[in-house]
Amino acid sequence: MEKSELKTVDKVPFREKIALGVGGFSNMFGYIGINTIARTAYIMILGLNAAWVGFALTVPRIYDAFADLFMGKISDNFHSRWGRRRPFIVCGALLMGIIFGLIWMVPDAWSPTLKIIYFIVMQIVFYTCYTIFAVPFKALSYEMTPDYNERNRVMAFVAFFHKSAEFLYEWIIPLAAVISSAYFASKLPPGSKVEMTGIIIVAWLVGLIIMSGFGMIPGIFVRERFAKKIVRQEKVKVFTAAKEAFRSRPFQILISIVMLNTLAGILASNIDHFVMIYFMANGDIALGSIWKGLLSSGYAITGFAFIPIITWIANKFGKKQALYIVYSLNVFGGIMKWFIFQPGHNLYYIGTVAIDPIILIDPILCGPMWVAVKILLESMMADICDEDELKYGQRREGVFGAVFSWLEKSALSLASLGVGLTIWLAGFRSELGGAQDPNTFLIMRLFLSGATSITALFAIIALKFYPITAERAHETRRKLEERRGNVTV
Repeated sequence: MEKSELKTVDKVPFREKIALGVGGFSNMFGYIGINTIARTAYIMILGLNAAWVGFALTVPRIYDAFADLFMGKISDNFHSRWGRRRPFIVCGALLMGIIFGLIWMVPDAWSPTLKIIYFIVMQIVFYTCYTIFAVPFKALSYEMTPDYNERNRVMAFVAFFHKSAEFLYEWIIPLAAVISSAYFASKLPPGSKVEMTGIIIVAWLVGLIIMSGFGMIPGIFVRERFAKKIVRQEKVKVFTAAKEAFRSRPFQILISIVMLNTLAGILASNIDHFVMIYFMANGDIALGSIWKGLLSSGYAITGFAFIPIITWIANKFGKKQALYIVYSLNVFGGIMKWFIFQPGHNLYYIGTVAIDPIILIDPILCGPMWVAVKILLESMMADICDEDELKYGQRREGVFGAVFSWLEKSALSLASLGVGLTIWLAGFRSELGGAQDPNTFLIMRLFLSGATSITALFAIIALKFYPITAERAHETRRKLEERRGNVTV
C-alpha cells in the first residue's frame, strides 16, 4: 500500500485530539447509558414485562434516528462566529446530562403502564438533546483532517475514550448497589436486588459530570476546519443529500456493516447480562452485575491494547485488511461464547466476592472488533464524505453522519426490541430467579453465540465489495484541493 507523507497542515494537534476524544467519552455514555441501566431498573427491580421494556426502548430510538437527519441539515447549514458544530455540541451536552438524571426518577407507586409511558416520554426528550450534541460531534470528527491515515489516528483518540467509557459504564449498577447497601440498607428487601435510590444518585453523577461536563469540551477547545470555507456553499437539502448518500456504493456497504455490528452487539451485551445473572450466578443480581462489570472492563482493557495495533495495521496494510482480521477473530469468538458463558467454572475470590475468570476470554476474542469499528469505520466515513464533495460539490458531514446514525440507531432499536422479545419468548420470569426453565437458558445462549458469529461472517462478505483504497482516497483529495484549495490552512 502506498504511504503518504503527513503534511504539517494535515496534522491535528495533540490537544485537539484529546479534546475530541473526551467528547467521545460523553457520546458513548449518551449512546448506551439508558440501555445499560434500563434492564436492571425497569425489568429486574421494578419487575416490568421485558417485552414492554424492549418496546419502550425501541420507540424513542426510532424518533431519535429520524431527528438525526434534521439535526444534520441544521448543522451543515448553520453559520456563526463559533462555527457550524461547536454551539450545538455545548448546548446539547448540557441538556442531555440534566434529562438523563430525570429518566430514573419514576415514582414507585405508579402503575406499570404509567411507568412505561414516563420512560418513553423522558427518553424522547433525552434523545432530542443527545441528537443536538451527537450529530455535530460526529460531523466535527469527520472534518478534523483530510489525510487518509491521520484520520485513523484521530479516530484512535476517540476510540481510546470510547473504551474508557466502556470500562466504566457497566459499573453503574454495581456502584448503585454499593451506595444502596451503604446508605439505604434499611430500604433493601431480602436478597441482592439493587435499590432504585442508588441508581438515581449514580445516574445524576453520570449525567452532570460525564455527559454535560465532558461533552462540552470539544465544543470549546476543538477548531473547525471547514467553518469559513463552506460559508458560500448552497444550502444542504436533507432529503436530497440522504438520497444521494444512499446512491454511494461505499456508503451502502459501510452502513450494512454498521447495522450488523449494532444488531449483534446490543443483542450480545444485553443477553449476556441475563445469562450471567440467572444462568451462571443462579439469579444473584449483584454478583451477576459485578461479573458484567468485569466483562465490560475486560473489553475496555482489550480495546486499549489493540488501539495502537489496529491503527498500525490499517496504516500499513489498509483499512479493509485490518477489518478482515478482526471480523475473522469475531467469528471464532462467537462460537466460543457458548462455552464461556456457562456455570461450573472454577471461581476465585476477592474478599467475599466470587470471580469467574473464564469470562475474560470473551473480550480477548471479540473486543478487537469494536476497536476496529470505532477507528476504521469512522475514518472510512470521512473518506466517503470526500468522495461526496467531489461528486456533488458540498461538504455534508452533518447529513452523512446523521444518516449513518439514523441507520445505526434503527438497528439499535430493532436490537433493543429483539432483546425484549428474545427474553420474553424464551419464557423468562424475573420472580423465578435462577430457577428458569432450561429451554429459557438454551434460547438465550443460542442468540448470544449465533448473533455474534453470523453477523461477523456477513460483514466479511460485505467488505469484499468496498472500493475505496488509500490510492483512491489520495486521488480524490488531490482533485478536491485543485478545485477549492486546502481547508486546513
